[in-house]
Amino acid sequence: MKLKVNNGEKPLWSQLYDILEERILNGFYSVGSNLPTEMNLMDEFGVSRITVRQAMDKLIAAGLIARKRGKGTVVLEKKDKVETSFISSFNGIHEKHNDTDRRILFLGYTLPPIEVAYYFDISQNRKLLKLKRGIYVDDQLVSIQETYLNPEMPLTDKMNFSGSLYQLLESHGYKITRVKENITAAMITAQEKKEFDITKNEVVMTRIRRGFSENFSAEFTYSRYLAKGYELIIELN
Repeated sequence: MKLKVNNGEKPLWSQLYDILEERILNGFYSVGSNLPTEMNLMDEFGVSRITVRQAMDKLIAAGLIARKRGKGTVVLEKKDKVETSFISSFNGIHEKHNDTDRRILFLGYTLPPIEVAYYFDISQNRKLLKLKRGIYVDDQLVSIQETYLNPEMPLTDKMNFSGSLYQLLESHGYKITRVKENITAAMITAQEKKEFDITKNEVVMTRIRRGFSENFSAEFTYSRYLAKGYELIIELN
């Protein structure tokens, strides 16, 4: 299994992090078990040791794994995770901030990352629609949201995505009835500093959202937020 190195794809360490996180949350790597060694991960994904260590460090920062002397890298119990996983209705989730504006940074077709292809149950060679948006507060970028849409839906890059994504999906017969989210927090990486155009260390909140229309997997969104000054309100039904 090789990671994508095309222009526009997420950094390799970030792709690897997403895959390992998904495996941990889905129980592929059970609590208390050891993750594969660095060498095994290098062989499986065709990446360097540095890439593996960057992904592992991020998993440690998220509280998903820990390095234990004499035992290797171990998957932590749920109570030890600095991570929140919940399922709720879409209307119960709000992003709140004054003077915000949302801008489209990219809209087009791309090959899906491994975890997205797995979620939509499609081949990695099948292109799908990707929407990348930035949220700005007082002209400062505070959030980057990368959304992948199921290619089975009748959507094209010629449509107007400047408004509500979920209203657009509903107008085409795919009302989002349920979302599943995973939220983690960790210190900002060097790559993220470049993307957000900042130099100082800050906490970044990572949010993976899977949107369902009944039992149909419609949307996969990978979001990152500068935690300082950004508020996420969650109302669970």
